Amino acid sequence: MLAFATSTKMRQTSIVLTGLIVFLLPVLLGISGVLLPAAGYFPALGFTQFSLHPALSFVMAPGVGAAIWLALKTGLIASVLSLLCCFIILTGLMHDRIFSLVRRTLAALVAVPHSAIAIGLVFLLAPSGWLMRILSPVITGFNSPPDWSLVPDPYGWALIFGLMAKEIPFLLLVSLAAISTLPVRQFEQIANSLGYGRVATWTMLILPLIYLQIRLPVFAVLVFSLSVVDMALLLAPTLPPPLAILVLHGFLDADLAARLPASFGAILQIALAGIGIGIWYVGEALCRHFIHDWRRGGWRGGSIDRYLPVFSIMAVIPLAAACAGLVAAFLWSVTGSWFFPSPLPQTFHLIHWQDVASYMPLLKTSLLLAGGASFAALFVVLAWSYAAPDSTLNNRWLLGCIFMPFFIPQISFLLGMQISLSRVGLDGTWLALIWVHMIFILPYTWLIVIPARRALDRRLDHLAATLGASGWKRFITLHVPLMAYPLGTAIFIGIAVSMALYLPTVFVGAGRINTITVEAVSLASGGSRGPAGLAAMLQIAIPVVSFAIIHWGLQCRFGRFSGMQSGRLQ
Repeated sequence: MLAFATSTKMRQTSIVLTGLIVFLLPVLLGISGVLLPAAGYFPALGFTQFSLHPALSFVMAPGVGAAIWLALKTGLIASVLSLLCCFIILTGLMHDRIFSLVRRTLAALVAVPHSAIAIGLVFLLAPSGWLMRILSPVITGFNSPPDWSLVPDPYGWALIFGLMAKEIPFLLLVSLAAISTLPVRQFEQIANSLGYGRVATWTMLILPLIYLQIRLPVFAVLVFSLSVVDMALLLAPTLPPPLAILVLHGFLDADLAARLPASFGAILQIALAGIGIGIWYVGEALCRHFIHDWRRGGWRGGSIDRYLPVFSIMAVIPLAAACAGLVAAFLWSVTGSWFFPSPLPQTFHLIHWQDVASYMPLLKTSLLLAGGASFAALFVVLAWSYAAPDSTLNNRWLLGCIFMPFFIPQISFLLGMQISLSRVGLDGTWLALIWVHMIFILPYTWLIVIPARRALDRRLDHLAATLGASGWKRFITLHVPLMAYPLGTAIFIGIAVSMALYLPTVFVGAGRINTITVEAVSLASGGSRGPAGLAAMLQIAIPVVSFAIIHWGLQCRFGRFSGMQSGRLQ
């Protein structure tokens, strides 16, 4: 018995250590790769003495203070407004017929890469964009594009709006998963019987319970908003840009010595994320205080319910803008001539689509990279779920390593990771790039697969074992059919996440491995509307086609198990 307990303990320890190596090692390599250059130590360039010069060079550069303030302002405002809009939509539309339409668009918008959303918003909100064409000249009076610009604007509101268009669907999806565990109808009936209005019921009773379950994704959204790069390249102001863009420009500078001040900027980005989280904690405390006072004061909130439909419509505007922007991107990809202020193109042609063959290598690379990283993440999660007991899977060190990429700005550790990989000759290799993509995919795979694995009825497994089925046969013939839809969802989400990864491909790919996402951002930054619209459509095509293939395959092969997908006979 002692030997069995010892072997179990050793197995658990080895699994935790494997997690630390697979996920903590890249982060540590990345941080060390920027920490030493930030301190002036970079022997490859002849800097062998520690110095404060990189820090002083970066801090004294023009516009750094404004860049830090812009990043903090846009990140916090976007996160707060995204969460607020999510809660308003849930409160006002949860039981409304329009919510079914919103719900059907959520998965599609979550699957669309950030850069595709940004490209669509540029086409929609630019001075000569689709929105201005629709409103002109009847409403605006413009017969030519105005000389002012909504995208980008000097205050960062276009970036905030773009982040909201991408983050609200994600927060709604995780909130709906949390709502499925709560007796919402019963809560509403009890509160209504006590005279509480809809807003008061959700604000003081339901939303706090939802927030407790989605707190981790909310922090991930906050850190991402504070350090976003691909959307900021298209939507943020340029003089000065947000802090992450300054760091990126320093790293891509032709003068390699500029990497030292850029490394200090990457460390500063981590500190900025910590400041943002600290401010969020203060906001949480204030919200708890206000809600506690409202509860004690007996606030019923009936008078505010009449304004809820208006607030709900306003909260849906970013989602509608994202959809309209994607339509605008498609129109530009098939436009022949489109003169302002016509609401639709005068002529259509497929000249850009005829050039789609030139994008096939990028599409092939994107698909292979997304598929390889997604299946690798699924393999790792399944291996852990079967090799370790629940106590090990709940180990805080293991979970901390898995979810750490959510809480460290990508620009900070990927810059250092590229430096570390270049020292050992692994930068620009498929192995390194799949590994990095897998690091970002695996947390989503974990959140989908592990609950499905735990929901399996163990009695079915025991019954199969008594009939002589081996462990591998039970997995193939019993577990896979019962977990087919969660496994397919994990693969689809992994492909969508990989398609959205811009910075990991730029840094770890080192210019030798490019994807359609990198090409789309480059085309949109250069102002090529037709090719950028085509690239945005091709970005969306891979997740859409993957979803169709996965859904069709699951229906054909495992559709007869649909009544048992949760692991229980129904």
